[in-house]
Amino acid sequence: MKKKVLIVSFSFEQEPEAFQVLEDAGFTPVLLAEKDRKGFTEADFAGYWAGLKEKPEGILMGADLPLGKYFARQAEGLKAISLNCAGADHLDLQAMEARGITVCNVPRQNFDAVADFIWGLILAVMRKIPEGNENIRKGNWCRGVERGYAVSGKTIGIIGFGAIGQAVAKRAAGFDMKILVSSTSRKPEPAEKYRAEYTERERLFEEADILVPACPLAPETYHMINEESLGRMKKEAVIVNASRGGIIDTEALCRSLRKQEIAGAALDVFEEEPLYSSELFDLKNVVLTPHMGGLADREIHNVAMQSAFHMVKLLSGEKTGTELTGRNET
Repeated sequence: MKKKVLIVSFSFEQEPEAFQVLEDAGFTPVLLAEKDRKGFTEADFAGYWAGLKEKPEGILMGADLPLGKYFARQAEGLKAISLNCAGADHLDLQAMEARGITVCNVPRQNFDAVADFIWGLILAVMRKIPEGNENIRKGNWCRGVERGYAVSGKTIGIIGFGAIGQAVAKRAAGFDMKILVSSTSRKPEPAEKYRAEYTERERLFEEADILVPACPLAPETYHMINEESLGRMKKEAVIVNASRGGIIDTEALCRSLRKQEIAGAALDVFEEEPLYSSELFDLKNVVLTPHMGGLADREIHNVAMQSAFHMVKLLSGEKTGTELTGRNET
């Protein structure tokens, strides 16, 4: 009997070649489509798993379904989870490791796509592009034009200077920006390459016209952007977040946006995902997108193929080189 692999990833759903990788290796993909799991909680997924007569040995999944101890305790027959993404903060890695479930990810595949998207968000929120699109469709040619903010020559503050942070800085240079960086790792080479200046986080909050978190979610970065740090920012500043939702205290951000203490925000990630209702929806000075920063055509394909190859390796007893444990930083 062929081993089964459960597919729980909307972007993977769109890649028939990645399904073929699994089938060619002798595995049977079982699809839990996004339309069939809308609003699924961990408990819902555990119930779905319990109802499967033949338990898959692998799960190939994205980042929109948190799984922790509750599921791990009931994950009968599960040997491996291959993530169709880089981030793993939606999984309790220690719980998975304790159950003997191997987890791996696909790192450093889509940082250019994410950086491109971040710059799309920067332009959208500062130049009020979504408002322009909405107003022209309503017949408001002049009445609907709102005053935006110039982008070139501003100061951008980047928190974290890994692959995504550096890719954002590379693009900022083309906009003739002053680049400030807050990073625990102050390597001189990337700073020199992109003419960036390392500084303390407090100064970055105070001087940045555009604040871009590009760091993983960890205890030390959870709610790093909060009421206190928002209070340090310029009234004309904007926040653009395509990293992890938990980096921002959403309630504090909503208060700041509502009071117009900062000019705006553009968010691709949220503390709760999928996001079907939020007070953010009522705010006009925020641009919202559904965690699509890495979903460019080339990157979707490449990541799906890599995650499929990883699953084949894991269920064949081989190493991928990207295994994650409770000791990994994600």
